[in-house]
Amino acid sequence: MICKKWITAILCLLLVSCNNDDKTSEFIEAEVESGAFIRTVAFNNSDLVLDDPASTFSVLLEVQDEQEGQLVQNIEVYASFADQNNDNGNQGTSEVLVKIIEPDTFTIGPDNLPQTSLELSYAELVAATNVQADLILCQDQFLLRLVLNLNDGRTFSTNNGSSSVVIAFDTLFSSPFCYTLNIVPSIAPDLFVGEYQYESIIDGPIGPTFGLPNTVNIRVGESPNTRVFEANYIVSRLNEPPRTFRFVVGCDEILFRKNQLSSFFSWCRSGSPEGGFSFGGPPILFGPDSSNAAVNTEDDSTFELHFVEGFLGWDGDCNFGETSVKLLFTKQ
Repeated sequence: MICKKWITAILCLLLVSCNNDDKTSEFIEAEVESGAFIRTVAFNNSDLVLDDPASTFSVLLEVQDEQEGQLVQNIEVYASFADQNNDNGNQGTSEVLVKIIEPDTFTIGPDNLPQTSLELSYAELVAATNVQADLILCQDQFLLRLVLNLNDGRTFSTNNGSSSVVIAFDTLFSSPFCYTLNIVPSIAPDLFVGEYQYESIIDGPIGPTFGLPNTVNIRVGESPNTRVFEANYIVSRLNEPPRTFRFVVGCDEILFRKNQLSSFFSWCRSGSPEGGFSFGGPPILFGPDSSNAAVNTEDDSTFELHFVEGFLGWDGDCNFGETSVKLLFTKQ
């Protein structure tokens, strides 16, 4: 059973707003003895296919509170449209309520906590946000924000100072309360998969981001355009197994996914006697750079991956801030 007392200092769990440009300035308290999470258990489909109204975002959620889910009143789901192609007019919208998930839709999961699937189709989101479908272009996005309401009157989300917001995916407490849905044209499942060799074009702040071996096997992820590989962060390659990293092949560019954790620990620790370099500091967060790598979506022989270490300033107490990284992948 997952403990009710959530020890967050170990994973350096982070607060963030659903807004792409907002940067939080607070850590979660070292221990949260009461509160509530909407945990992201698994992505079933994370991106939407352009011009396919039936394309559906789907994610498996789990709720935990100090009474093991018994306090849940409902989950409100809000959506907005982010227009990333202003040359055809800005259709960006404020958020609207699109769905309420009631407790009777939950089932009990493996950890004896309530779970439910959140599913929203492209057509539902277009109708709810009232955007003009024929003006939606590749690279546009829908943004989802979740609000967890408890029957004792408490509310947890991204914009109320909640200490339950955890942005790093692929962790036990992955609880971002918000999701970015990329809108992309689908690509063939045999593209950008297989064995690739990578080399560092621009190193990270500590050196090449990923250590040896310099080959990875890339496979199709949870969505038609999502690709997944496993690699070790350079300073953690001897201390923990490889971590999973995701990118999306969309339009004419490669999009590195947000909120990806480098490792469970870094080698920096603020105020250490070694001058700030000491194993066991908080982890470093990865995310997309300000510009994505260009790509020919029909030629997967080589491609670049652009991202940053220290995404949103979370640099693991290493004090390098947000640093750009570029890798070249070559198919073998």
